[in-house]
Amino acid sequence: MKHTMSRKNGTRQALRRCSGQATLSFILVVSGVLIEVAIAGAFITYLLSSSSRGEILAARAFTAADAGIRDFQVQLSRNKEFGGGAPVVYLLSVGNDAASVAVSRETFGETYHYRTTSTGSAGSRVQALVATFAVDQKTGLVNLQSLATPS
Repeated sequence: MKHTMSRKNGTRQALRRCSGQATLSFILVVSGVLIEVAIAGAFITYLLSSSSRGEILAARAFTAADAGIRDFQVQLSRNKEFGGGAPVVYLLSVGNDAASVAVSRETFGETYHYRTTSTGSAGSRVQALVATFAVDQKTGLVNLQSLATPS
């Protein structure tokens, strides 16, 4: 009988060891799944925030380009002979952003036609706008004929 009792005790101890090994495996699998979910959540959050940042920079670049067009319009209303007919390029600082404004002029009869390209930049984003102005040589009246993004 003594021999049977020790065999039963040995079996119980073996079962306890196997049970501990199964528990450890289960905990490792669950931990791995939780870590994977956390990493995926962090990655999705990063992607969403960086795409929002890109949209903000693109809007700022567009605003800088628009400010370049509006700045030229003010300069043109002050001086209808802007640039004296030669192509002009100048830089404009718009807060932390910048705009490069390129101007060319053609004369048709009594009217100057100015073609203005303003390229705004904010961070890594760049936006451009093209405007056409007509200026009457006699009256100095400035008309914005078109404003568009280049294709």
